[in-house]
Amino acid sequence: METDMENKKTNPKKKQGKSLTKRIIGWLHLWLGLVSGIIVLTVTLSGTVFVFCDEIIDLCGGSAKYVQVPANTKKMTPEELLTQFHQQVPDRKAFYFDTYKDADRSFRVASATKPPKDKNADKAEKPKKKERGPRGVFAYHYLDPYTGKVMGSTKSYEFFYVVAHIHAQLLAGKFGKTVVGIASIIFFIQLIGGLILWWPKKWNKTTRTTAFKIKSGTKWRRKNYDFHNVFGFYSLLPAVFITITGLIMAYKVLTNLTQQTFGGAVDAHSIAEKYEPKFDPEKKALSYTDFVEKKFKEFPEAKQFRMSIPRNDSATVYHVGIAQFIGLKSLVNGKSIETNKYTGNEIDYPKEVQMHEIIEHMNFDLHVGYWGGMFGKIFTFVIGIICTSLPITGFLIWWGRRNKSPKKNKEIKNIHQHRKDSHHEQLV
Repeated sequence: METDMENKKTNPKKKQGKSLTKRIIGWLHLWLGLVSGIIVLTVTLSGTVFVFCDEIIDLCGGSAKYVQVPANTKKMTPEELLTQFHQQVPDRKAFYFDTYKDADRSFRVASATKPPKDKNADKAEKPKKKERGPRGVFAYHYLDPYTGKVMGSTKSYEFFYVVAHIHAQLLAGKFGKTVVGIASIIFFIQLIGGLILWWPKKWNKTTRTTAFKIKSGTKWRRKNYDFHNVFGFYSLLPAVFITITGLIMAYKVLTNLTQQTFGGAVDAHSIAEKYEPKFDPEKKALSYTDFVEKKFKEFPEAKQFRMSIPRNDSATVYHVGIAQFIGLKSLVNGKSIETNKYTGNEIDYPKEVQMHEIIEHMNFDLHVGYWGGMFGKIFTFVIGIICTSLPITGFLIWWGRRNKSPKKNKEIKNIHQHRKDSHHEQLV
């Protein structure tokens, strides 16, 4: 017995640390996180803010969303209201409008500032390569549907347009989209690597407590460590799901694969053109008023109607939405419809084209939390907050370890060694 103890003392077993696999994953987790941290933070934060865009836009509309209903007075037609809008706000061009079934709701116009007029437009110059002009600043204007008076406006539309483009491409076009795509792939790898690092070597009461609970009464460094690991685990599956749906939108190869898998047409837009009516100058298009009345009759439960204003007279397809509520990118209990401008009827696209639209909208709704109403938004918002915090808490873990006092580390090691030696001496 004594000899055995002496042998153990002179030839102690090596301390069992992390496996080689976990050390490699830990190294990758650290440096991939440091490299992509700022991008991931920007993308997740902007995406989280966008979740409640509809509620914030409505809040910004304030009292202008409602009007006093005059007695024995009919609402003006959309055509009349749009004319009134352009007369009162001549520097803007409307591109869609919202009208409501409720008598006390105002008429809403989405518009953009007109691009500045080219001073040399009338001069004889050599034709230049066609360039895309500025898009203008987006805004919503609210009009009294009985008088046509502009009651208020909000540029919250512009704010969320910018937020969405920060999220998708960092406001840097194709290059930004590529950077976001790479950062999203890295974040996906980080999530999987984080799960492997989180997974305890052995499951017992202590490891279960450490893995699933935040220890109380600890200093900020330990608290930060627990936040990173515990909340990171709880948000893992939805975070992976949100990342995958984002990658599907970011990469065409994944978009096409998703469409093919679920029965959608990859070249849906080119197929759709074959089924759309041809422009006929002798045919008269239905008025906006006709469209409003027709769709409210077809969908009696709907409360809101939206129509995109065609850019030119040669357009033969009008995009309309009819639902209980239509937001910036959401539609509740209703339908988005491509209609024939001469008849007002929905265009009968083949099944694979219809599936393309269904899959595209469903993927977007899953990504931003519109799948479950208010619950889905709150759930996605909370996951977004956690994902936004992961680069921060991860950086603080690295920074804290990097700046630990060498003297303190040596003292801790000496204490552990002293306890180990004392334990062996007691056994001897």
